[in-house]
Amino acid sequence: MSLSYAWEKFHIAVLTLAGAGSTKERLSNAYIFSIGHIKTSEDIPADLREKFENLCDTLTSVDPTGQEGKVQATVAQMDELDISKVTEDIISFYDTLCRRLALEDGTH
Repeated sequence: MSLSYAWEKFHIAVLTLAGAGSTKERLSNAYIFSIGHIKTSEDIPADLREKFENLCDTLTSVDPTGQEGKVQATVAQMDELDISKVTEDIISFYDTLCRRLALEDGTH
């Protein structure tokens, strides 16, 4: 398991969410370029896997049409409240990983 890899990907996702672009673009990019690369069984602690899988399912639940992918299709159908909720979930999961990593490293 590589908790540090998951932390790194969520760190980049949070920076992406805070960056430039529309909320839908930022949310899509946070998943596509960061979170989507995490391997649940290798990088996420067992007690957090269900929560992580639910987050991933939320962002990939709509089948694409045309050139778009599942993430773009899903995010395109979200309203601002949905986007806000998923963004909060990503930040919360990142916070959990930060705390877990600090405990493992003995820095907290």
